[in-house]
Amino acid sequence: MRIHTLFLLCVLGAAVAGAWASEVSFFGSPSRGMAGAGIALMRDPTSQMYLNPAAVAYVRGFRFGVNNFNLNTENITARQLQDTLEIGQKGAVDINDAARIIRTFGDEEKVRAVLSADIGFVASGVAVTFGGVGDFRLYPNENLRRWVRGDTDDLSGARGDLYGVFVFSLPEVAVGTRLSISDERSDELALGVRARFLRVFYTHYFAQENDIAGGQDSSRYRAPELGNQDYLDERGVAIDFGVIYKPNRDIPLSYALVVENLIEPKVEFAYTPPGGGALSSIKPIKRAVHLGIAMEDQRGLTYVVDWVDVTNNTERSELRFGAEQRIGRGLAVRAGYGSRNGWAVGAEIFGINLAVAQKFPLQVSRSITF
Repeated sequence: MRIHTLFLLCVLGAAVAGAWASEVSFFGSPSRGMAGAGIALMRDPTSQMYLNPAAVAYVRGFRFGVNNFNLNTENITARQLQDTLEIGQKGAVDINDAARIIRTFGDEEKVRAVLSADIGFVASGVAVTFGGVGDFRLYPNENLRRWVRGDTDDLSGARGDLYGVFVFSLPEVAVGTRLSISDERSDELALGVRARFLRVFYTHYFAQENDIAGGQDSSRYRAPELGNQDYLDERGVAIDFGVIYKPNRDIPLSYALVVENLIEPKVEFAYTPPGGGALSSIKPIKRAVHLGIAMEDQRGLTYVVDWVDVTNNTERSELRFGAEQRIGRGLAVRAGYGSRNGWAVGAEIFGINLAVAQKFPLQVSRSITF
């Protein structure tokens, strides 16, 4: 009866929170319910290994791992996105009907959608996974925003730019090990290295006043950096490094370090800014350093704190705070707050992780910058 009541309370709480939430996550990492915090948390190492490669060292036997299948959006719905973006079977990026898209969302200063997913297996400290993350953005200029809002009938100078960057890991291979560095051997140090074999796509289209007013995108303007191609394609290898340190095996306190892209892939694209301008270049995959702490008290309440992107190299530095309370076998409630992305709440119901948030942050080890 007690478990049944707790189950109903978890479902009811998630439903109530979801009424005020902007984003919902199912079957993801426990950290989603704590605003993305938890690189030092080893509650579920099969899920956490995607955040910190050192977590691979804590997985015993053979496990099948599924990370978050997530869609994070800003000023666009999932249904609208489905009609907007198509990824070809061979990885080609094709942005359809740019003028219609730009007219539809032209009253927003920026529209963004980030999709991510990972799947794979781990066996005794070795993981092989496959995954991807895509970042789609629309930038309408001020002239276009005024026209869409109805402030003017003049489309002169109106323009909207559509960008897409997609990163596929084909595959990722992570190796982890545990050892002791104290004379008493009372501590525990886990080290992990992950090699990501990447294929990265970049595309950029724009539409101007004639396309927008005409209702069709007959010209399908490619940005200058594309030349005659629909997209640019690069390959590279990135190396991530992770550490988890427990000063005392008998005390539930751990520290973590993750260096995302310790070795950066040699991936660089030509680039022009929204509205046009001088040709430059971007590196969408950059190095980032993350620190974390996790501590559990005698009542089973776990606290986590992460400092994401310590040096702000990817321009998304953030402090994340989270807590998890175990309330029975297979049941837990979670809450968290991030300084950039706001609050999140979540629950675990018999091994299934649910979370809702104002805005889910892009997870550690899945950064795209441009």
